[in-house]
Amino acid sequence: MRSRLKAADAGYTPERAFEQLQRIQHHRVRLNGGEPVAGVSTISTEQSEVLHALGIGKPAAPEQLALL
Repeated sequence: MRSRLKAADAGYTPERAFEQLQRIQHHRVRLNGGEPVAGVSTISTEQSEVLHALGIGKPAAPEQLALL
């Protein structure tokens, strides 16, 4: 991780990058007995930069959910 961040000149330490990435959540909710809806929390600009620097695509889910 350290070498990929350095090669991308991302300006993140591995600790800071991990801190950002661990905030990404997969959600699955069911409202009023309906079908479950699944999605990924909204990816912030900083999280997107970290993923790009590491050469990792954004998490794939049917939709992004803004729950808060």
